[in-house]
Amino acid sequence: MQKKYFNGAILIGITSLWFTGCAEMVEPPKKSEPQVLPSITSTVTGERHHGKFVWHDLLTDDIRSARDFYGDVFGWTFKTNRFYTQVFNQEQLIGGMMHVTLADEKKDKAVWLPTMSVSDVDTSARYVKFKKGEVLKGPVVMKERGRGVLVSDPQGAQIVLLDAKNGDPKDTTPQIGDWLWNELWTNKPKASYTFYRNIGGYDGYEMRDEYRILKHKGNWRAGIRDIDKDDFKARWVPTIRVADLEETMSKVKASGGEVLVSPNEDLVNGNVALVADNQGAAVIIQYWEEGGE
Repeated sequence: MQKKYFNGAILIGITSLWFTGCAEMVEPPKKSEPQVLPSITSTVTGERHHGKFVWHDLLTDDIRSARDFYGDVFGWTFKTNRFYTQVFNQEQLIGGMMHVTLADEKKDKAVWLPTMSVSDVDTSARYVKFKKGEVLKGPVVMKERGRGVLVSDPQGAQIVLLDAKNGDPKDTTPQIGDWLWNELWTNKPKASYTFYRNIGGYDGYEMRDEYRILKHKGNWRAGIRDIDKDDFKARWVPTIRVADLEETMSKVKASGGEVLVSPNEDLVNGNVALVADNQGAAVIIQYWEEGGE
């Protein structure tokens, strides 16, 4: 199924506002730790969707506070064991939370880290190094999750590349509370596209107002936003689908989060906002009608 939801909300003004005070990504743990990460699907799918964003992990030093926030705002539910918290939306597994201690001087205490499906983790890791990116951790087998590697692309955006043991989540229409979209904010969009075209196996892109929509076999998989700032460090930004922007923003504020950028009619007809959770992790929230773009 071709997914036609387009998050074109993030323009220069938004990125400038957020990244003047945004936390850097966490460093990978220096000590070895058990690789006990569970599968990204509740059942074995056997499906492979090269270039699809298949998972999101919240890295935080306060799991309990994060659970409270996302449960109150988005209605998510959770299952926690000693090492890891699984996140469910409407009983569907959509992500996880990991405890990571950030440096004391960091203002914000959490960040969302996305995962992309790749067909060969080791080849992808070698390509990252060849393109002057950085392999931060791995490749490593993560028990039921599969084989993965944490990398930083040549412009500094961090992402996990994964060959999932039980297959990727099926292509379905994102429901309210699901992850809707992922876009890369970068000041080198052409170089970023070349890099991810090879990593994600994209067979083309579509331009809309200087925004690149990355495609694989006709399916929209991600976007690239051009940020015209010389000192800008690239990063991936995820989007959550919501039923009502105003109601969701009220819940964000009531739960200790912050509305960083309110809806504006000039930005996707006022259907998006940028928010931060109660620990500083930022996400886009978007109202989207099925069948729209």
